[in-house]
Amino acid sequence: MTLLGEDPELWDTVFPESPARARFVGKLARKFGPKILDVGCATGTLCRLLRRRGFDPVGLDINRRFIRAARAKDPPGAFVVGNMRSFRLRRKFDLIVCLGTTFSYNLTTSEIGKSLQTFHRHLSSDGRLVIDVLNAIAFTGPRPFLRRTRHTFRDRGKRFTATIRHELDLKHQTMTEQVTWRVAGDRDRRDPSEALRLFFPQELVFYVERSGFGDVEMLDDYGMSTSTFTGRRLIIIATPRRTPWP
Repeated sequence: MTLLGEDPELWDTVFPESPARARFVGKLARKFGPKILDVGCATGTLCRLLRRRGFDPVGLDINRRFIRAARAKDPPGAFVVGNMRSFRLRRKFDLIVCLGTTFSYNLTTSEIGKSLQTFHRHLSSDGRLVIDVLNAIAFTGPRPFLRRTRHTFRDRGKRFTATIRHELDLKHQTMTEQVTWRVAGDRDRRDPSEALRLFFPQELVFYVERSGFGDVEMLDDYGMSTSTFTGRRLIIIATPRRTPWP
């Protein structure tokens, strides 16, 4: 497991909740209904914000440490451990969101289909699915690909420096990240590599429609923009149909 996966407090420092993303989800929830499932909720920050604004969110994550941290931060909240490809909950939702890099951990066509079918089973007939993934155009198009980046954070009085090495596998349409951490006063820590699927816009639309969704809207940021699609993010909003394609 990576250092961030083991340390919920450091995760919150590295990935604070985006105000624009929280507003985006809240706007959709006011329109389509208060029952929200956050797939890949991590430490539950978005769920806590949504609950405080009067919505009814449930957070789901495969990382047990994150779920324990979410429950500690927000005791009245609802959080469950589950895999996005196979979870089973005894309720349906008005809005299912799968944000950040969560859906990009589906590396194969089979994994993509299983996740989308699971989402479809848990979404109300008038609900909406929101998926946010890494946009392949940003890595192979006009923006330069950086093979090495460095980021510094301060957490609990310590300085953390993350050096990230990126590799592209164009055949499998994935990007691999490997992080080496330098923590003041401690040994360097080398995380295992993690692969993330890169999706092209129309490719993602195809998978979503094939899995029983329609009326797919594409955005390239949380400001509801549909302009260039050259940035790192690709966001879709989709409506469930009665049945998937044959």
